[in-house]
Amino acid sequence: MKDKQLSQSDLLAFEESLRTRLNPITPDQDFVGGLRTRLEESPIYQQQRETAYFLLSIASGLVIGLVIFLIGKGIMFGFRQT
Repeated sequence: MKDKQLSQSDLLAFEESLRTRLNPITPDQDFVGGLRTRLEESPIYQQQRETAYFLLSIASGLVIGLVIFLIGKGIMFGFRQT
């Protein structure tokens, strides 16, 4: 337990030394926002999004069809036993 606390404090000291030596830079938020907009509006991203919606709708249709089939099968199976 004491070794774990010691290693935790060593790790925090190491992180602090890296932070002071590397001088992290905060990016310009206008640049980040513009980059995000350009990436989201790219044709490749739009095509991938449309493909995802298409595949999701197909999967949803298959699941709904399976549920309807199983309910119908249960109803028909119930009628045969009476």
